[in-house]
Amino acid sequence: MGLVIPRGIVYHNVNDDVSALLRSTYSSLNDVAPIRKFEEKFANYIGCNYCISFPFARTAIYYALKSRDFKIGDEIIMPPITIKSILDVVLDLKLKPVFVDINQDTLSFNLENLKLAIGPNTKAILITYLFGMVPQLDYLMTLCKENELFVIEDFSQCLNGRFKDKKVGSFGDIGVYSASSTKTLDTYGGGLLVCNDENDAKCLRGHQKSLQPAKRTQLIQKIITDLIRNIATTRLVFHLFVFPLLKLINFLYPESVIKHTGDRKKEMIENLPQDWFTSFTSFQANEGLRMIETIENSDQLRKNNVNQVKSSTSTVMFPTSVKNAKSVYWQLVAYFDEPAKVQKYLQSKNIDTSTTSLEYIANLPAYPIKGDTPNANKLYYNGLFVPAYPGLSETDLSHISHVLNDLQII
Repeated sequence: MGLVIPRGIVYHNVNDDVSALLRSTYSSLNDVAPIRKFEEKFANYIGCNYCISFPFARTAIYYALKSRDFKIGDEIIMPPITIKSILDVVLDLKLKPVFVDINQDTLSFNLENLKLAIGPNTKAILITYLFGMVPQLDYLMTLCKENELFVIEDFSQCLNGRFKDKKVGSFGDIGVYSASSTKTLDTYGGGLLVCNDENDAKCLRGHQKSLQPAKRTQLIQKIITDLIRNIATTRLVFHLFVFPLLKLINFLYPESVIKHTGDRKKEMIENLPQDWFTSFTSFQANEGLRMIETIENSDQLRKNNVNQVKSSTSTVMFPTSVKNAKSVYWQLVAYFDEPAKVQKYLQSKNIDTSTTSLEYIANLPAYPIKGDTPNANKLYYNGLFVPAYPGLSETDLSHISHVLNDLQII
């Protein structure tokens, strides 16, 4: 049996992170020229007219919603699973989240549930392409347009996903991409907002100018986080140190390592942190310009791996793509009735796995608004990530498929 296969990777190499860490201590952070160059490059890459950069995707969503002057209590349809900070943004703007359940195959809104959820006070919708899956966008976008909904697409996990050869992020009024750690385009943080409307772009550019100057310490912390994750998921380091530690923690505290990157804070916040309102830096823009040309090659390698695992595995339920959709499978998820038991078995076969670290925001105990979303509940608690990222060998992929096929014997 070879080296342990980690649950995920960082899309930088260690040398990139070391170099970035050194350069981040002295490089300019506020040079406008590379920021504008990267924004233009990213807008063209998605197929939109404009790109405005923010420090986080949550900040971009905050200003996208704020720019519309919605009334207190106006409803926004939201996915039941995403990062909690987006829910905090919606509540800070005094909008009412309405959670709509997902389809187990596409991981996007169940279209019949969505139709029933739209009412006279529904003004906006946040479409999230979970784990790189592209849903049936024809009907979804038609439904949004018929009800005059302001459409925000969160394609943070689906960069280069397509529907009928048009990239996701370019279908709605606003598209938002989180260029954070473990993403395929990781600029050590950042939220990239794309749109086609000139007035929207001018308004959002004004909000961008209101941001506080970036803090070098924040940038350095993000690079260090990537570097630590990168070293930790290097095969030999993971095999010798990280994996044994995870198994020990799992033995002592069985629920503690089931999450992809650990549990996150679930408490309500009274005020949005000031760190959410600092500028995207020219250093990050230069990293984006360097990395953007490499993404499609990584995507193709990952999709090839996914297709190989799925085609050679007959006993596991995976989400499936729909006609005319080209999913990118940022993470390959599979459903299991007993995920903790499956995780333990895969670990015994030197395959690490986990559930998502995103929050089930439709069911947070500290928040007053809940949603009836059983399919999301199943994805959140029963969906495990199957390694299929670039860098896995044919031997790795065959081993993963073989172990998955043997699950029926446990």
